[in-house]
Amino acid sequence: MASTYSSRLKLELQGTGENAGTWGDKTNNNLDVLDAFAAGYLSKSVAGSSDVTLTTANASATAESSNKVIELTGTLTGNITVFIPAKENNYVFFNNTAGSHTVTIAATGHTANGVAITQGGHAHVYCDGSSDFNVVNVFSSMGSISTKLATFTGVATFNDNISIADSKFINVGAGPDLQIYHDATDSFIENNTGELFVQGDNITIRSDTGTETFLTMDVGNGVDIFHDNVKKFETTSAGATVTGALTVSSTIAGTNIGNITARNLFTTTSTATPNNASGSDGDFYLIHDA
Repeated sequence: MASTYSSRLKLELQGTGENAGTWGDKTNNNLDVLDAFAAGYLSKSVAGSSDVTLTTANASATAESSNKVIELTGTLTGNITVFIPAKENNYVFFNNTAGSHTVTIAATGHTANGVAITQGGHAHVYCDGSSDFNVVNVFSSMGSISTKLATFTGVATFNDNISIADSKFINVGAGPDLQIYHDATDSFIENNTGELFVQGDNITIRSDTGTETFLTMDVGNGVDIFHDNVKKFETTSAGATVTGALTVSSTIAGTNIGNITARNLFTTTSTATPNNASGSDGDFYLIHDA
């Protein structure tokens, strides 16, 4: 009986009674194939703009497709597809190419069912071996990953939502210096080191539904505070403007306060005599003693 070959790794499956005296050599060769696929590394130049097909052969530890980790190098001048054997298998690819073009990994003969790898990124790709020979990025296709600790060096790209359980923290910094979390009731942003800066030329704080605005801050236009979506307070180049009634529960004190313009109603609940309400010595003030 003649030897056959396994469908995934192309290991030689020796027939009964054949290869007398060479079984050891053939078994060792199979082990070399397994060794390459478990830990083999290939650096493959794909420079230019032509598609590339990884070589494959029966019972070959030196075939390009026998390696587990494949680094793609060279400067691209166009978008390319790198073809892997059209059979169920998985590989780790590192797109270390240059040039602003895409690299897609697909099964031979099935270009449309491939997956793109970000330049400078890694991907663990899997060919399902079905009639369509779909190639997918294993990690982006998994529903969830459960782990105690994951450490990423470089850029980590997530193409879907990230879910974090209640009272579990997003820690930023070595301390951690900044923590973001939800305790099952409320949400928190805690800064534990230095100052907390919220930077942006246009910042708006709204209700959770986004239908009601509380506060807007715009470069060159100042700060506006709203009540029930109606602006009540705004800063201007000359000072500040209050629209509606201004109720003061204590003394307005200061030196050389300047102009106070009341558009509607200006009230205070205090019956005490103001201290330095206007002028350097409290020269003028208005009060109603109830």
